[in-house]
Order: sequence, then structure tokens, then C-alpha cells
Amino acid sequence: METKVQSETKFKATDNILEELVNARRKEVEGLQKSQAAQLEAIEKKGQASIKALRKSLPKEMVAALEEQEKMNDAASAATVEFAEAAKAKLRSVVPSTDDGLAKKADIASPKAIGFFRPYYGTLHGSDGKISWQGYNPGNIDLSDFANGAGSGLFGTGAGSFTVYMDWWFTFRAPENRNYAHTIYVPLHGFYILNADDGFWDSKEAHARIDLSAVGYQYNYKATASTNIFDIDSQNINVNDRIDATRVMYYSDLLGADTAYLRVTASFYVYARGGGSTAQLNFSSGAANYVGVPSVYIV
Repeated sequence: METKVQSETKFKATDNILEELVNARRKEVEGLQKSQAAQLEAIEKKGQASIKALRKSLPKEMVAALEEQEKMNDAASAATVEFAEAAKAKLRSVVPSTDDGLAKKADIASPKAIGFFRPYYGTLHGSDGKISWQGYNPGNIDLSDFANGAGSGLFGTGAGSFTVYMDWWFTFRAPENRNYAHTIYVPLHGFYILNADDGFWDSKEAHARIDLSAVGYQYNYKATASTNIFDIDSQNINVNDRIDATRVMYYSDLLGADTAYLRVTASFYVYARGGGSTAQLNFSSGAANYVGVPSVYIV
């Protein structure tokens, strides 16, 4: 039986270039996600060896203190689950404003304006490395990304890290040979939860970050532009709040009078190290939370 994702990955016969671009991008993201997982695994292996060597060099009373701390880390993990669930229940029930802050008609009266464009195609690359959704005319997207830490966190051990990528593809026909300016609007409605309690006998951290990037394509790829729109990182932190805003970024490239493509990507990164540490980005729990449909205004 054909799955929903499989049926939506079929391309129109006229979209040969788009199909090549999407498939190439898919391989690129797979490589990024595998590299991130491999790096985390290597740090864990090296860190565990360092902890083992440290234990051998310490007196018995200090080793006993480390073992007692491990029990406290396990308890902290259980307590963080309760804390995160309580925060989630509070934040998911808040109804955000529906004003996405897009440019008003009076602001887009440029005689060279081509107009506003919605995404033609989209791909949501899940944190497990698989495609979570893919298809034409993407609407609001539900996505979440979380990482939980474990153990002491010493030497980088007990860390979890994931990055979710949402790609939107836009296409339009450039009417003449010149430089084109793109104003990109990405509505976000969701929340974040971060917790880490670093102490003397451990090393804990929580980090959440959201970035936007844009790259044009016409015959070949153009330069890539990127901007950070959210970034919280600390070894001692206990925060949770909503993210309700339309983030804006700017991009320009030189195009000929022909069909052009633009890929806009939102990347959602989370990292947590040590027992009780958590980093969560949630744009899916409840009807009020989602990544909205972006738009691009081209002049």
C-alpha cells in the first residue's frame, strides 16, 4: 500500500529541474544529519574513556561521590520530564495573534515589483533522518524537535542533539536580466523549553537555535544567505516561553529572463547534555502551534 509521503513525493512531468534540486537537497540533508549523529557518537565514546581513566586516578571517596551524583542525575531526569510536561501544558494553550506582520499594500508599490509568492513545494526532514512530509503547495507545518541529556555530562558524554530542516521551494519567471531583491517572511507559532543545572561534579547544558537560509537557482546555484533568528544556550538555565512572530530575511541574486527557483530553509537545532537537561522546540502541540506558510516578495 502506498503511503501518504510516497504519494506526495511524485513530481509533475514538467518539474524535472525541481525534482533534481529536491533530490540533491535530500542527499545533502541526509549527509548533514548522519555527520551530526556520528560526531555525537565519537564524543560519547571518547568521553566515556576519559571518565573511566578519571575514576582510576581518583581516591575511593571521590569515586563514591561521583557514583552518588549519578543517582542524583537519574532523579533529575525524572523531575525534568514532569517540569517539561507542565510547561508544555501551559504554553500550548496560549492562543497567539494571527497577525503575521506581512508588508502592507502601501509598502509594496514598487514599479519593478513582481509580487508575493507562496511556496510551490516543500520538504520536512525529520530528526530521525527520514522525510516527515513532502509535497506541493505546503500549508502550515507541524514540527517539533527535542533532546534530553543523561549522566554527568562530563567530557561531553550523555548528550543528545538533533536538527530538523524545513525546505520551501519557490519558483517564478524573471521578466528581465537584472538583480532581484527578495524579502522573505516566515511565521512561527510555538514554544521552547530549556533546562540544565550544572554543578561541581557534572557538566550540563541546554541549547536551542533556529536559523533561516535562502539560496537561488537558475542554471546553477547562486550564493547562500543565512540569518539566526533564535538562540538560547546555557549551562545553568530553566526557561520556557512562546515564540510568536514573523521572522524576516533578505536575499538578492542576479537572474536572466527565465524561470528561477528559490529555496528557503528553516533549521531547528536542539542540544542537551547531562541528566535532567532538556532542550525543546515545539511547533506542533495544539492547534495554536505551527510553522506558518512563508511568503516571498520579489522586486
